[in-house]
Amino acid sequence: MNALSMNASSHDRSNDQSDAVQQGKASGSLSVLSDERGSVAIEFAFVAAVFLAILFGIISYGFQFATRIALSYAVTEGGRAAVAGLDAGQRETYATNAINRALDAYSPLIDPASAALDLQETEDTQGNRLLVRIDYTDTRFSLLPFIPAPEATMRVETIFVVTDPSG
Repeated sequence: MNALSMNASSHDRSNDQSDAVQQGKASGSLSVLSDERGSVAIEFAFVAAVFLAILFGIISYGFQFATRIALSYAVTEGGRAAVAGLDAGQRETYATNAINRALDAYSPLIDPASAALDLQETEDTQGNRLLVRIDYTDTRFSLLPFIPAPEATMRVETIFVVTDPSG
């Protein structure tokens, strides 16, 4: 019985293989459509494209926000330094030096040559008002066509009130 069952099982296997070969020949176009070997790569390509677009968008906006924060810091440092001046000329010198130091500290991110400083001092009943403004023009942050670019010129300004503490 063992020999008979072995012959029957080997015969069944050879029939299965020949049926599979004949089915493959008969339905060649169906086997191509049912083949799933490359589907993971295609799905990864779709997901990776969306993922990379989001990632580079985050990086692009990060550069824009970091630039705005660095400019705000430079304006604040200029105003703080200007308050120590005793007259308008000294305030302008102190503010300009402090702003240039702050912009140089951020020089990999900010090009100090692209920054235009503006200092205006006015006087009223509360004291002297010092307007510190930086207009910054830089097109390095327009990296991706589907990310909105920042304004052509970033403007950061703050008004500081300088009073005489003696009254």
